Amino acid sequence: MMPSDRDRWVGQRLAVARKAAGLTVRQLADRLGWPDHSRLTSYETGRRTTSVVTLIEIARALGQAPAALLVESPEEAEIIAQVAGNRERAQQLSYLIHLLGEDEPAPPEEA
Repeated sequence: MMPSDRDRWVGQRLAVARKAAGLTVRQLADRLGWPDHSRLTSYETGRRTTSVVTLIEIARALGQAPAALLVESPEEAEIIAQVAGNRERAQQLSYLIHLLGEDEPAPPEEA
């Protein structure tokens, strides 16, 4: 079966996260307890579809929230890292985003 664009995209995200953590494929596979690093290589190249369970395992091994592995930019990943598991911070950020989306009040009319 040909790898899908989605599989390749997820694989790229995994590779970026692994490299950002300063790990080789073999080192991350060792952290995961996988005897062979070719499984991880297959995920990173998109030759193999990554299940949600596997994505969670990889995220934990990298010390990241799984959702942080599925966004394009480091800024998005940083926001996820800041709110994952922190309900109060998530609510604060949600409120700020809501405020940013509101129209600015019209300036008072001059007499």
